Amino acid sequence: MEESINELAGVIESVAKSVPKFEGFIIGTVISPPEDLRVSIDEAIILDKTNLIIAAHVLNDYEREFEIYEGDIQFNDTNMGVTNVAANHSHTIESLNVDSQTLKAKGKFIWTDTLKKDDLVILIPSENQQMYILIDKAVEL
Repeated sequence: MEESINELAGVIESVAKSVPKFEGFIIGTVISPPEDLRVSIDEAIILDKTNLIIAAHVLNDYEREFEIYEGDIQFNDTNMGVTNVAANHSHTIESLNVDSQTLKAKGKFIWTDTLKKDDLVILIPSENQQMYILIDKAVEL
């Protein structure tokens, strides 16, 4: 029994050694925005498109579809303007109150901004640190 436990421990140890260690996230600074993206790490390493894999959502014109199956909408507004002129007269709309209505919608979101110079970004290095995955923009509070 003891021999089996030692053998199992040896197998676990050898598997653990073969799994790459996660060294942690790295914060970089954008020094040149896309299309010619370049990111600096501690002003010592400069990454460019040849060694960056970039999450699509940080790029301009990133498009994503959405669908809202069910939701509620409620709003109030005042001084809404006037109706269209019909039969030579119009009406002033003083207020509009929608208490609760079911909302269903489909559509697309299109991101209209991208990374800018001096933005902080979150990077994950590959095992050999030859490639970096840019996963998101970071902010400091």
